[in-house]
Amino acid sequence: MAPYQLTTEQVNEYRNQGHTCLTNGLPAGLLSKLQQCADELEARALEAHNQGQSLSSACIVPDPVGERLMRFNDIHLYHAELALELLASPPLMAIARQLCGQGAVPLQMDILYKHQHPHPVVQWHQDAPHPRSHPYVNAGVYLDDAPAGDGCLRCVPGTQHEPVDIDHLSEKYGWEVPGMLEIPAKAGDILVHDVMILHGSQPKRSPGVRRTLYIEFRPFTAITESQSQSDFWTGLRKQWMAQVLEKTDSINWPDDWKQDYPSATSDNQALMQMLIDNREPSIPSIWNINPVISDNYPVPEDMQDW
Repeated sequence: MAPYQLTTEQVNEYRNQGHTCLTNGLPAGLLSKLQQCADELEARALEAHNQGQSLSSACIVPDPVGERLMRFNDIHLYHAELALELLASPPLMAIARQLCGQGAVPLQMDILYKHQHPHPVVQWHQDAPHPRSHPYVNAGVYLDDAPAGDGCLRCVPGTQHEPVDIDHLSEKYGWEVPGMLEIPAKAGDILVHDVMILHGSQPKRSPGVRRTLYIEFRPFTAITESQSQSDFWTGLRKQWMAQVLEKTDSINWPDDWKQDYPSATSDNQALMQMLIDNREPSIPSIWNINPVISDNYPVPEDMQDW
């Protein structure tokens, strides 16, 4: 029996263009569980906020229509077994195996909540600038539809190789940077992109919330060589991946790669708590240095009076 595989076209698209999509990649049952998880976390965050309690994983913003959840980090702490089930699923294992490669480890698992405008706009940026000697992979698991023209992902293929002048591009082109692609998605799709590709998204026009769960992978040797985090922090991610390999079908990971990881622990929840208790700063993203505001950027002209 062969493992789930990305097609040659998907692998080449990712390596050459900096992005690819696994259409309907997530099993329906797992998608439903993650949607329920996102609902529960949103309710928990708003309840805690309304009671004046601090919830470090939740980012709630004071939108004109009321306070709304923008981001919930560290869902692997709150739903440890579900997070493990997602990471161990065949499509996520294929992404880690084929795009990240030997030594791959998960770094983080967060949900971004995108509400109808007015709501903070994700402007053009590049994540985790690095020397390009190792793959840094970001997988976006879509829990809701993201139609074209409604604030779906925009990216500029070819920009993943080095930092770009975001101020200049934003001032000159706004959202219409030459070569820009708008990439719609359906619930259950998995959009994968190189973390350094220039990307962002316009405001959401339609009512309701759109949830996207983001997982970043990179080889643990990349972390060690960059010294972006400590050896202890890296070791915890190797332990997390060992948990994933214990959970997944053995065909999903080459046998000779398994020796890169320690033995799985019997207490996954305790490991997740250690990940949270030993946080270290991530590599800062690159954004525009100065505020860039024009007739159509970051908010399109027809939405500025909403």
